[in-house]
Amino acid sequence: MSFSLKGVTTQCSGRTTTKITKARKEISAKVSAFLCLVLFCWFTPVEAMTIADLFAALREHPLTELDVLQTRSAELGVQSIYDRLYPSLTGIVAYDEYNSPTNLRPVPPTEAAQLLENNKPLPFSDSIGRMGARLSMPIFVKELFSLGNQAASLADSYRIKKRLNLLEHQAVLVTTDAHLLYMASLRKALESRKNSLEKTRQDITLQVTTGRLPETEQIRMDEAINQIDLTFNQTWQQQSDLQKNIESLTGIVLEEPVTLQLNGSLNKGELFALKPLQKNVEAREFSVQAARDRLYPSIIGTANWFHNYGEGYNTGTDVDVEYGGYSLSLQMPLFNKPAYTAIEQANIELRREKTRFTRTKIDLEAKARNLTRNLELLNESKKFAQDSVANQRELLNVAKVAYASKRMSQEEYLRYEEKILAAEANYYLTEARWWETFATLAVLYGNNLDELIQ
Repeated sequence: MSFSLKGVTTQCSGRTTTKITKARKEISAKVSAFLCLVLFCWFTPVEAMTIADLFAALREHPLTELDVLQTRSAELGVQSIYDRLYPSLTGIVAYDEYNSPTNLRPVPPTEAAQLLENNKPLPFSDSIGRMGARLSMPIFVKELFSLGNQAASLADSYRIKKRLNLLEHQAVLVTTDAHLLYMASLRKALESRKNSLEKTRQDITLQVTTGRLPETEQIRMDEAINQIDLTFNQTWQQQSDLQKNIESLTGIVLEEPVTLQLNGSLNKGELFALKPLQKNVEAREFSVQAARDRLYPSIIGTANWFHNYGEGYNTGTDVDVEYGGYSLSLQMPLFNKPAYTAIEQANIELRREKTRFTRTKIDLEAKARNLTRNLELLNESKKFAQDSVANQRELLNVAKVAYASKRMSQEEYLRYEEKILAAEANYYLTEARWWETFATLAVLYGNNLDELIQ
């Protein structure tokens, strides 16, 4: 009996063990698949942000949308002027009470005599109801055409300003990102200098400990490293301000700067930044013409139709009559003193706008020439700065050997460390200034930065 139970127990135990083993294998397989999925997601490279992404975000920003709405409002201003050339149709329902019988429509004497002879009601009543329509249309109003041209010029000005604002914001993005690149490169240079100083500091610490060098040597080295840490911290503060500028224009928190690569050359022609002012001058010229047009005659067409009803005063029976007509009227201003004052005011505004345009043209032309010269100089400066970095690196290597062999003082060695850091910082800053100058010049000539930079 005992043997039989053991056999059964052993057999059951074997089946249970087999099921547990299979379950463990299934769980292990699922866990492995899950881990593989997690690792795949973790190590799958995320597409890096580009300057094109920043430009795209700028176009969707509320700041750009406000320019779009303002331009659309100016375009509707043009339409509102020309809408005044369309006919105006008005439906009218009225009820009039009079203190004496009044005609529902004019009645010739012969018709009135015939109605009285036939004992029919005359179209006169104390209470008259009216239902009809009135049509009015300007046939010729010269002022409207000049006002339409003025509004069209202003709309063109707003369209150009919209594009100019977009280009200026693009230039801010490029300039800000270029300075972010400068900060990132400067931090790398600071890290390299710090690592170099820390290696030298280890040797100095050992020699100070053994009494071969005075303690002041280590203090000076610690201070040099401390100054690098201080500069490093200041770069982070400046980067935070730059990141804020990009976020305010795009809504994107840019953790790392995006690379900038030139994809074309500047197209220098007419100064695009002057075009809004040119359109403003054009609009003022049309404004003067519109003021003069008020002295021209106008032709207005009108038409009306009414169905009138009331109670005939002579018979007491209801009267329903229809009455309508149309007319063309010539309206000629014989004396209009406000019009003469308006002409003078418009002329003053035109002269003011022309003066503003001339002054701005001088400023922008001088600015464009200066930026062009600076861009050429910065191109040369980049080459000089790059050569300076290479030379300072070689001198620093020589200084390290000389300092290690006691042929150079610590102060002199630290000056070489400072010089290589200054040379690298100057090179990166020159690069950032080149991008800033290029972007500003591109805006003045109306070049699309999203086509020139990638």
